[in-house]
Amino acid sequence: MSWRKILTATGVIGATIAVHEAAHALAASRAGGRVREVGIGFGPVLVRTQVRSLPVVLRALPLGGYAHIDVEEVPPARRVPLLLAGPLANILIGLPLLFGLRRHPVVDLGEADRPVGLTGAIGTFSALFRAADAGPGAVGRLAGAINVGLGVMNLMPVYPLDGGHIVNSVLEARGASPGARAFFTRLTAAVFALMVQRAMAADLRRLARRSAHAR
Repeated sequence: MSWRKILTATGVIGATIAVHEAAHALAASRAGGRVREVGIGFGPVLVRTQVRSLPVVLRALPLGGYAHIDVEEVPPARRVPLLLAGPLANILIGLPLLFGLRRHPVVDLGEADRPVGLTGAIGTFSALFRAADAGPGAVGRLAGAINVGLGVMNLMPVYPLDGGHIVNSVLEARGASPGARAFFTRLTAAVFALMVQRAMAADLRRLARRSAHAR
């Protein structure tokens, strides 16, 4: 495995997450919520900086991200736009890449019977490694698919995805009891855990099939 492929894959994943979390943070700051930190990746801190007054932290493992926002300072009804900001930013960036680079090679991300956003981390990195072999256009097109997939997936009404937070905020705005909101959170979090487990299992099966065919 070459460093070029690794840097390409981590760069695409890191940029996708950065767009998502920065959109959340910008929308939150405009809605009156305090943004404590926007994090790209997990693990030890590599770099701390400021981007338009937003504190940004780059961490060692670019496999996720977060926006640490004091959401409670924003009324429930006004949280919906800031929760939508992340998924919509990914979709708005991903669609032009998909259509603008449609003449370049297609590298499949995930299986035909499941949405692109439900591909696990293993499958995403594997696809990006193959796209790096096919050239910059293929990488850009796949980056578009990853952004659109992430955006669509995050609109699903399950916790801890943005769609789940949106439903919880709407329930709170309409006066639902804390017990009812907690039940929704627990139920959909269990559904999400099953989705992740299924995606990882599918990734491992696909990699095993490719290894067998390569022999």
